Formats: sequence, C-alpha cells, structure tokens
Amino acid sequence: MSRIFTFTHRARTARGENERGSASVEAIMIIPAVLMIFFAIIQGAVVLQANNVAQAAASTAYNSARLYDASTEDGVNAGNAALTQAGTILTGTNVTVQRGAETVTVTVTGTAATLIPGLPATVSRTVTGPTERWVP
Repeated sequence: MSRIFTFTHRARTARGENERGSASVEAIMIIPAVLMIFFAIIQGAVVLQANNVAQAAASTAYNSARLYDASTEDGVNAGNAALTQAGTILTGTNVTVQRGAETVTVTVTGTAATLIPGLPATVSRTVTGPTERWVP
C-alpha cells in the first residue's frame, strides 16, 4: 500500500511543478490591460471637461458679442477671459466671433490635455444665436 501512496504523491507533485510562475505571467499580461483601461477612463474625463470649458467660453463670448452695441472684439475678449479663468485644461485655444446683422456665431477651439503623449484631443464648440437689435 505504501507504493500506491508514494506513486500518487509523486504524480501530484510532478503536475504542480509545471505551473510554477504562472501567476507572474498572468499578472504581466493583465496589469498593462488594466492600466490602459484606467488611463482611458481618465483621458475621457479630461476630454469631457475640456468640452465643458470650451462650451462655457463660447457661451460667454456669445453673450458678450450679441449685445446691441457690442463688437466682435468684445466677444473674443470675453471668451479668452473665460478660458483663462478655467485654467490649463485647454491649450492652444482660439476664439472666433462672426457677427452679422441678425446672428452671432462663436467658435472656440483648443487641444485638451493628454495622458498619452502624441495623442492630441482637439476640442471645438460653436454657439450661434440672434443679435440684439432695435426694430422700430
């Protein structure tokens, strides 16, 4: 009977030896994937915040440029002030205001901050609406 026990014990040990280090290999394969998902979620949140900042700046510029005696420079100055107040989440910003007799169109563009170098995230928001005017 001792021979059967010894044989069974050796067979189990031999099978277990082949799996040494398998946890390390699994970790090496899983951890980068988990980190990429984590960074993608953070990058998505940064881009969404940059969109919100661009939308707020475009709305502020529109509200300044649509007034009765306002000019396009008033809208550009208001949009740039809103972007400056928001911080550095958007870089390389540009505020464009087109003011006609009946409508005002404001476009704010910029590049969102990125966690992955070489992957630019361009953000652009446009607001269009009527101009305040005197109608007799």
